[in-house]
Amino acid sequence: MEPPPDRKVDGSARLLVFSGGGVLKAERDIPYLADGYGEIVAEGEATTGPSGTLLFRIQSVNLDKEGRNESKSSVLLLNTDLQDIARIDRFLDQTTFVDHALVFQEGFTLGRSRTYDILDGSPPSQRKHWQEEWPIDARDRKFGEHGLAYMVCQQELRPNEYVSTGVVYAGAKQRCKMIAESEGRTSWEASLKDGETAVIVGLLADGSVAGEISENEKGNNAGQLVIWRKDQSTESLPWIPRNDCGSVQSATTDFSRYAAFATLRRSQPLACL
Repeated sequence: MEPPPDRKVDGSARLLVFSGGGVLKAERDIPYLADGYGEIVAEGEATTGPSGTLLFRIQSVNLDKEGRNESKSSVLLLNTDLQDIARIDRFLDQTTFVDHALVFQEGFTLGRSRTYDILDGSPPSQRKHWQEEWPIDARDRKFGEHGLAYMVCQQELRPNEYVSTGVVYAGAKQRCKMIAESEGRTSWEASLKDGETAVIVGLLADGSVAGEISENEKGNNAGQLVIWRKDQSTESLPWIPRNDCGSVQSATTDFSRYAAFATLRRSQPLACL
């Protein structure tokens, strides 16, 4: 029998830190409310934080004074001994690729104009305050230390007529491009082939952008791993076998080495979801 949805269930998240040789260096149990209107640990959210810290994200669902669900979120930063450095009670939008700086959206809005705070260092402090007017068809927004990148995709809603819209239509042909923007608001772009879409992995230190392209070629589940550079041809990197589905899990800051997690999908020749 499942417990009532408003029942609070105590839980504990165990964090373990190992050396490169597999030796256990530190461990810590962090109590949290595992069910009901309490805290839950977001999947995969124990990761690298700014300045060599460990980032541990806690989400929470509470009741407001009127009895309605109220979502909250916190970020806990720990040192290599798993001792507290800082706790920030804000919803984490993302971290940057190189320095793992923390990116928080200011307030919550579904509109195109949004404001962001970027925190870096240990303990973290605000380094940038960024306001952006996103295009209506902007997708997969990623921040870097000195700029941002995003995808825009027009869709063919009528024969040979591509339009920009905030709604993604199933089965519609797409024309996408990656747009990179610097702190000074100068921008450059790289167009994809018709039918291709992509996700942005991150912005590298030299201003280039790493991404994973989903190809429209039948039978190529894996797509391509690429680096886009300003005024240069797109560079394709060694990637997983074409029958597999996968994504980049970690990489060096210059992308000279990277690790991917992949699964074999021979029974489904179409693109990975």
